[in-house]
Amino acid sequence: MKAKASPLLLAIFIISLILRTLAITASLNTDEGLWIYRGSQFVKRLFEGDFTHTILKHHPGVPNMWLTGSSMLLNCWLHKLFPGFLGVDLPSDIGACLNLEEFPINLYIIPRIVQAVVTSACMVYVYVLTKRLLGQAVALCTISLLLLEPFFVAYQRFITTDALQADFAILAVLLFLLYLRKDGKRKFLFASGIFLGLSTAAKITALFLLPAIALLIVLIELGFWRSSFPQRGWKQQFRGYALWGTTILVVFALIFPAMWVSPGYVLDRIHQGVLQESDRGFLFFLGQLTHSPGILFYPLVLAYRLSPVLQVGLLATSAVLFIPKLRRQQEKMPEIAAIALITFWVLLILSASDNKIDRYINLCLPMLAILAAVGWLEIIAGITQRKNILPSSLAGRGYIVLFLLQLVFLLPYHPYYLAYYNPLLGGGRVAQNIFMIGQGEGLEKAAQWLNQLPNVKETKVASWYSRYFSSYFHGQILPIDKRVPSGIQPWTQANRVVFYKNQLQRQLPEPKMLNYFAMQQPLYTVRLHDIDYVWVYPGPLPLPEDLKRIQFPLSLSFKEQVRLLGYDLNKTKVSANEDLLITFYWEFLAPLPRDISVKIGLRDRFIHNSSVPNDNFTNLANAPLVDGYVFPEQITTGTVVRDIHKLKIPPSTSPQHYQLEVGWFSPSKGEVLGKPAVIGELEVVK
Repeated sequence: MKAKASPLLLAIFIISLILRTLAITASLNTDEGLWIYRGSQFVKRLFEGDFTHTILKHHPGVPNMWLTGSSMLLNCWLHKLFPGFLGVDLPSDIGACLNLEEFPINLYIIPRIVQAVVTSACMVYVYVLTKRLLGQAVALCTISLLLLEPFFVAYQRFITTDALQADFAILAVLLFLLYLRKDGKRKFLFASGIFLGLSTAAKITALFLLPAIALLIVLIELGFWRSSFPQRGWKQQFRGYALWGTTILVVFALIFPAMWVSPGYVLDRIHQGVLQESDRGFLFFLGQLTHSPGILFYPLVLAYRLSPVLQVGLLATSAVLFIPKLRRQQEKMPEIAAIALITFWVLLILSASDNKIDRYINLCLPMLAILAAVGWLEIIAGITQRKNILPSSLAGRGYIVLFLLQLVFLLPYHPYYLAYYNPLLGGGRVAQNIFMIGQGEGLEKAAQWLNQLPNVKETKVASWYSRYFSSYFHGQILPIDKRVPSGIQPWTQANRVVFYKNQLQRQLPEPKMLNYFAMQQPLYTVRLHDIDYVWVYPGPLPLPEDLKRIQFPLSLSFKEQVRLLGYDLNKTKVSANEDLLITFYWEFLAPLPRDISVKIGLRDRFIHNSSVPNDNFTNLANAPLVDGYVFPEQITTGTVVRDIHKLKIPPSTSPQHYQLEVGWFSPSKGEVLGKPAVIGELEVVK
């Protein structure tokens, strides 16, 4: 048996490792850069003896920081010993190398490989423990489902807290159930505590399992599931639970240097961080902004994020749980019911929280895979009982069928597994109107497109998720701030501006800024599986090649303070009551008054007498420069600004040719740069 098991365990490990490392530099998660930074700081502070400040986040992500910090240390040593080996420019000093805040994409490779090895080993152990608890058939079907479950695989590839939390948590649950069985040994209890300690140190919400396990023990002592879980007496159960909890705490403290010297400070940081995150706000659900998605959130997440293969198995398992006849046929019914109870409890706690994010279900996904495996075996058993339909041998080979079915749903999304939404429910096309979309996928495509620009290293790009974007983009990065501060916005100094799907869904940083760009045509759009994820727009500061493509080039000076280099029109014929988009390219030769605005109008081209009243003039706008985001008095001499205005042609405008006029107007000083100048013609049609 052992001789047969070894190749299977190796196959599980290799398949898992391939799925986690194939296209390893594609589609970073937006939190991964933060965890490499935290890991680097964690190791740096360890070397400095600053144990107290090895807590960098309330999650607290300790196993992640050990892995990413060690990996980053390895990156730094490799660069020092073999300059150029990593293909990036790093400081030769190890301390300075560990103090980086932005990380080129090549620095993610070793951390991702290290995590892939750890999580793949966990998948092997999941199979081994599931086999011991529920039998080989369930274990094979479970691992076939879990290895290829798109949403689970997506987060297993990311060096965030979710992968390690989920993997360590399922091992803890399986080991504790083995301890509760008739032949359970105390070593299972200690091992369970070790893994749940690691899971909790990865993400504090792993503690949601504690009350679920406590409820399980209460039910056992009340006489439920005696065939598998014997009553041991309240006192013995309490001692076992206390020993388990102590093991969790000891492991948490042992691997967390901050706990060695300042446990009170650590617990306070975790408490305050959890409270702050629970009030995060800026969420999107069912087509609208919300601070608290309702009770429908996780049912819809399970409907859209799980594969149909997993869902069918879960439906079959639900039938097993609720139909007495099917329950009686299950030899391992107590173990199945226990896993279902724990899963339901965790989902219930998640649903009670105001802060709801789809990735939180990762804690439950391995347990859901086990339950789905049970359901599929019930389906296969029912089919094989019918004569001449399927051979009975298929009952023992169901895992192969499940593996192939899962591949059908997984492979089309490679390597953007996070872009998966249940295709049977409309996929991404429908999901984008329900959920907050995007955790970074697609941004690297926008960066790669921008990297083709001439003089890219001098190009400034403002981006949502700027830390992520900097890993791929070769030029200069400017942030788009979530909370809009007063003063000059960084994006106003950019040549290009990059927007992201969930940013637009949440209307961040503010609707006014988004509307300014929404009226423009993007230069480039990244579309993945029926969803537009990323838009690249020209920024307020045009590049030299932008100036060469001006639709109507000019060289028109306004009192030698501003020169109009030209303008673009989205249309040269416009109907009354229709919108006209005009883009000006201004070269500033001297500072202007703060309250100055751009005056745009139409004048009847057949009336040239300036003494004629203004009824021959249609004022379209007195609008601030770049919608008020760029302050004229602060513009450096020689700067060229790309300025866009959306103009509504009044419905009373007669169809004919008009002269298009532009000038500068100050409410306090009038037309400070001379009279408006005619810059071209526009035809208004019926």
